[in-house]
Amino acid sequence: MAQYDDLPISRITAISLISIAVTVITILAVQVVYFGMYNYVSREKALAPSVSEAAAILKSQTQSLENFGVNPDDGKFTIPIDRAIKNVVSQSVQADASQSDQTEGT
Repeated sequence: MAQYDDLPISRITAISLISIAVTVITILAVQVVYFGMYNYVSREKALAPSVSEAAAILKSQTQSLENFGVNPDDGKFTIPIDRAIKNVVSQSVQADASQSDQTEGT
């Protein structure tokens, strides 16, 4: 009867050691997968523009679009003042050139 009451210590020890080894190998494998995925995601983020950079680009594009276009209040086309000055100067130069051509022709 005493034989049935004894615990198989050698079998318990072997199973415990195998379980510990499997657990450690699993932990190491999960770490390898995690850091591999982390490096992949980090490289992808480094290659892609950041959200704040994209927001800054969008803001500058929106501001440049606000400088051009049709004014919704009065329906007039708007352009930046420096471009308007260049247009007026070029038109006046063309008008002066055409007037000088007409006076030379008569």
